[in-house]
Amino acid sequence: MNLSDSENELPLGFGIALAKNNSAMEYFSTLTPAHRREIIAHTHTIRSKEEMERFVEKMDKTSWI
Repeated sequence: MNLSDSENELPLGFGIALAKNNSAMEYFSTLTPAHRREIIAHTHTIRSKEEMERFVEKMDKTSWI
């Protein structure tokens, strides 16, 4: 997974939550760049560590298509 440009840069809290959840990390890495950008954009609305962890836990069960 290569997210090097600033548009695709992972927010710190999201990156930490993904690092703690292997299945979510694997799921995220299989998404198209457009779907990754959509998820990253959504993470900017999340305001707490707990909310981010809940989001990541259910991320692979949510349709982003």
